Amino acid sequence: MHTNSVLQSVFDTRRDTKKIFVAMTHKFSIRSDKNRDGKSLVFLIVRSGKSKTTMNLDIKIENKYWDNVKCRVKKCENSDNFNIILDTIDAKIILIKRDFLMMERQLTPELLIENINNSTPEFDFISFCTFHSEHGNYKPNTLKAHKTAINKLKEYRKEIPFSMLSLEFFEKYRKYLLENKGNRDPTCFTDFKIIKKFINLADDKGIRLSFKKEKFIVREAKSTPVFLEEEEVGRMHKYFFNEFINKHHILPLGYFLFSCYTGLRISDIQNLRRQDIEKDIFRFQHVKTSNDQYMKITDELRVIIDYCPDLFVERLSDQKINKHLKKIAETCKIDKTISMHVGRHTFATTFLKKSGSIAKLSKLLGHSSMKHTMVYGHLTDQDALPEMERISYQFKDEN
Repeated sequence: MHTNSVLQSVFDTRRDTKKIFVAMTHKFSIRSDKNRDGKSLVFLIVRSGKSKTTMNLDIKIENKYWDNVKCRVKKCENSDNFNIILDTIDAKIILIKRDFLMMERQLTPELLIENINNSTPEFDFISFCTFHSEHGNYKPNTLKAHKTAINKLKEYRKEIPFSMLSLEFFEKYRKYLLENKGNRDPTCFTDFKIIKKFINLADDKGIRLSFKKEKFIVREAKSTPVFLEEEEVGRMHKYFFNEFINKHHILPLGYFLFSCYTGLRISDIQNLRRQDIEKDIFRFQHVKTSNDQYMKITDELRVIIDYCPDLFVERLSDQKINKHLKKIAETCKIDKTISMHVGRHTFATTFLKKSGSIAKLSKLLGHSSMKHTMVYGHLTDQDALPEMERISYQFKDEN
């Protein structure tokens, strides 16, 4: 017996015991009307009780090439391709029925057609994530992060039915990211935060999961942010003003030093224009949080800006800037992995070392919560030890 027929018989058996599964049949047919080329449109018919739903397919052939018994295209030009499409739809219908049955959700002909078209994908987790990411109200950077996380899922498996999802599945996926993709814990944390978002959304939409969403816990990996010491920033500063600097390094290094002096994210720096920074105090809106904030151009930073008139006029992609920064670090003999975000970390740690308060730093960084700023607190612990000498208890001698 054909595999699809076996699976269909299973559905029929489950239908008798599970009222959620509606008796449903489908077949391919061809329309009687013809276009100017004498070809007719092939379509899908889905029946459930007395109701009937149809779906037009992107297949047009002459009526004589249609096999009414096999419901397939007879041998002709493109017949193999057309039949592959029909076979794929057949297989997809079986998967949709299986997943709706596993999730104990009622499947109607309309829902079946919608899921075939992936217009409201509710059986495949990857399709679900893609659809709701593209149709949600997300900012460009968030969409970019979604796309990266979803593409990794696609590399792991082309399709991930909701029935396959389990806590064990995600543990195996995390192991895959670490061992096969070479991702580190912070990167995995970012990906799993996005996955958690769509798990919650699926649960809100009534998609049945094999586990409680509360048990899908995303733990943030403890990591020490990379930052530069004052002396290391000094080396990069000196290289910036060196007449023998590689001309391709001037612009990316200028943007990096701007971040070291202001703590701005690369997304905010990319949003600034030259006229925005002409005044010593300028106002900008955080791309990530949409919060408005004021920032100051210090005297040292003004010298850098004036030295490079192309800053905030000529643009480089985030990837190109970070690529150049790694070369710049090598040139300046800095044995650290440098990216634009290191400039933000450098600003934060330097501010705290200069006796700046954590509360004020939180404001300058534009954090929505103090807990995000506290990650920098332990970085300056050792610098606080000399301050112990300030503690003195001078008791008076009562005798």
